[in-house]
Amino acid sequence: MGETDFATLGRKDKSGKNFVIPDRPDLAAPHIFRPVANVKFKRIITSHSGCHAVVIDINNRAYLLGRNEHYQLSHPLPSAFTVPHTGTDGFPSPTPAAASPFPLTSLPDSNVPAALKGQGIVSAGIGRSHTILVTDSGEAWTVGLNTLGQCGHHNVEHVSTFTRVKGALLDEKVVAASAGITFSLFLTDTGKVFATGEHIAASKVFFTEQPDPVVIKGAIEGKNIVQIACGQQHSIALDDEGYCYAWGFGGLGRLGLGAQYDALVPTVVPNFAGPNLVTRASKIAAGGTNSVFIDAQGMVSLCGKWKTTGDGSAGQPWMNPKLVQDIMGYKFDLVTAGGVTIFAHTNEPKEGDFLVGWGQGAVHGELALGVGSVKSATKPQRIESFDLLDVLDMAAGQNTTFWIIRPPKTQATEAIVAAVVAQEAPAAAAAPSGGGVDISGWSSFGAPPAPAVDVTSVEHLSAAEVVKGVSRTDQAQWEELGRFPPVYDAVDHCMVCLQVELPAGAPECETLECEMCEKAYHGSCLSPPIFGVPDGEWFCFRCEAEDVPPPEDDDVGGSKKRKAPGAGKKAPPAAKKLKA
Repeated sequence: MGETDFATLGRKDKSGKNFVIPDRPDLAAPHIFRPVANVKFKRIITSHSGCHAVVIDINNRAYLLGRNEHYQLSHPLPSAFTVPHTGTDGFPSPTPAAASPFPLTSLPDSNVPAALKGQGIVSAGIGRSHTILVTDSGEAWTVGLNTLGQCGHHNVEHVSTFTRVKGALLDEKVVAASAGITFSLFLTDTGKVFATGEHIAASKVFFTEQPDPVVIKGAIEGKNIVQIACGQQHSIALDDEGYCYAWGFGGLGRLGLGAQYDALVPTVVPNFAGPNLVTRASKIAAGGTNSVFIDAQGMVSLCGKWKTTGDGSAGQPWMNPKLVQDIMGYKFDLVTAGGVTIFAHTNEPKEGDFLVGWGQGAVHGELALGVGSVKSATKPQRIESFDLLDVLDMAAGQNTTFWIIRPPKTQATEAIVAAVVAQEAPAAAAAPSGGGVDISGWSSFGAPPAPAVDVTSVEHLSAAEVVKGVSRTDQAQWEELGRFPPVYDAVDHCMVCLQVELPAGAPECETLECEMCEKAYHGSCLSPPIFGVPDGEWFCFRCEAEDVPPPEDDDVGGSKKRKAPGAGKKAPPAAKKLKA
């Protein structure tokens, strides 16, 4: 995961030394973020130059975390969501960071208007110091630093309340966003791209300050753009035919145009403009000074500066996109680029899911190569801790990396798949974009249901679509993941009866341990009681409560699972009904 001290990440204290916060260490291996271990997420967005992030769950609810010195999470944040810290001047910061994700809807209306709270969030863009949220109704809302109009608003240096971007976007439906250091891009459902801030737009002067959304023209005019990505000072776009376009600052070859020149308007990237469809692009990502592509064959290419020495450095930048030779034998489906890191994920038919990453100058553990391993890598390294983990999404930040991983499939899921395959249920609707239907499932508070197999939630899907939506995560590999932050005050007694052993006369049951807070509960002390071992991850009723952050004195966070002592024979596992 890397650096967890979002407030002072990459900075020095008043004496010139790096900040050292014992409770916010560098994590050299992947950890489950304990405060939101009970939430099903589907998307994570951060930035190569940002120290904050937006996470979106399966119900299109947004969660925010990270640095907030320029109000990029809105201001002021309730103290329950922040951790006090000392600034570089030696005084307490007036804008403390949020160390853990919190729901957008839990903020006061003065931070998040009711009009935004009532909508789902489907996409986001992260700049160094500003944030963009895209709603399911096609609106774009921004907050944070606005000195060059990057938030899309006039005459205000800091936007402290999420505010809708209007102007030309009022007549458009925005579906995605991306951001550089001082500019923003907005993608509409008609394939047009708009920009605000310090950017290049059509015939505008280079790096014009533009708070009003302006449509980008050049080579993308009339094209159906489906993906956008921003570096620190450049942008790339992908259309529905696989052609790529780049514009902005061209230093170090980051535009992939063969020379170090600035492109005032979007220009076709020649490497992906050939007649052969398999050589065109299918995915794009942008690092601070580079651009990364996955072509239709699943191979990864990149251009620009992605190292500090040797081939690919400032002295020898890649002027055109080049295939990454070390990983040419695999077909990748996800790619992301951070401050100094690049990651690519694949689901190979023979080897299963695995992840590779590299980055020279990574010093905070953001490559997740493990405790005691090297922190920096000039060539792609297979990150073994991610072998056989089903990665839904990933995002590399300045010095931190985030992944969304499906938990292992439950016994109930296996039963549903077997039943659907046997029945060959017809597909009445297409699977959602981005990877089928998530029926992997978490366990939850409550008693196990009857063993009958309920397929009503997936009966509209074909057997192939149902199988595609099942988690591929290996149970043993999942159990190796740590949890952060750690629990320091774990107790073995039941949190209901306050006893280690079952009360006299109580029915024989298991002692269950919450996967989030690691507190113990006798199954028979719960209401309704639970007999047997729940199927999948189990969370207590306190941790299952929505929109309620964990109490500050609970110290809940990432050690490995602690087995609470049982209170009798182990009952056979009981299947739990999957959540819709």
